[in-house]
Amino acid sequence: MDNQVHRNYSYIKVHPIAGAIGAEIQGVNLAEPLKGEVVEEIRLAFLDHLAIFFTNQELTPHQQLAFAQKFGKVMEYPLLQGLPECPQITPVVKLEHERANFGGLWHSDTTYLERPPMGSILYAVEVPPYGGDTLFANQYMTYETLSEGLKETLEGLVGINTSSKAHAFLSNASLVAGGDSRHPSSSAHAPRDWEEGALRQH
Repeated sequence: MDNQVHRNYSYIKVHPIAGAIGAEIQGVNLAEPLKGEVVEEIRLAFLDHLAIFFTNQELTPHQQLAFAQKFGKVMEYPLLQGLPECPQITPVVKLEHERANFGGLWHSDTTYLERPPMGSILYAVEVPPYGGDTLFANQYMTYETLSEGLKETLEGLVGINTSSKAHAFLSNASLVAGGDSRHPSSSAHAPRDWEEGALRQH
């Protein structure tokens, strides 16, 4: 599954930004109520490109939540407390004196849950002038480019997913809950339907 999907959109503009993953979406204001046709095109863009980016957006926590609810049930993040006025929105803060950031290692969000959410939505409020980049990996492509022998080796194996490493990054917040789960090490299944999935916000 590469990032060179060509689809005709009527309501949004979609610009792939890398060969393996990611696209920037233009022509939509997420703070406004969105028509069903717009939501459907955003959903398709996400399924096509796996990570999508909206620039120059101004959202309140409740507007971010309203946008997320267009795509499925929104869950509260298990590890950190959400905002008092909007518990489904989790602030992720790195203070000036801190040398480690929460989530600053390769991971897939909340795979330690028995039923992980289908995706996460991040809204950048304050970012450094340079550095601090978030990297994304296309795990479909990773699997598809393995040798047939390695695919056979992975078939039937079970991976243990844990939240235990999160403790190292909680210098300015307290752990709420964590856990472990087991998932197949390889799966050729497409992403779950958005109506069945959940979204995590921060």
